[in-house]
Amino acid sequence: MDSFLASLVRRAMGRGLRGAHPAWFVVGVAAWMLRRARSEAPARYRAELRPGERLLITAAPRTGRG
Repeated sequence: MDSFLASLVRRAMGRGLRGAHPAWFVVGVAAWMLRRARSEAPARYRAELRPGERLLITAAPRTGRG
């Protein structure tokens, strides 16, 4: 499925940017967004907070994605 989406992104964005039809650009963006959403890592931590509790979220730089 991922290779199909990658191919669709490449072809649709190429056609859309060359001006073949604006709908191709929309298809390319939608496929790119779907591909990004599917490739995200699953949740690492899940908890239910009670009233008054807080959760601090920090971000570390990504590694290995070029």
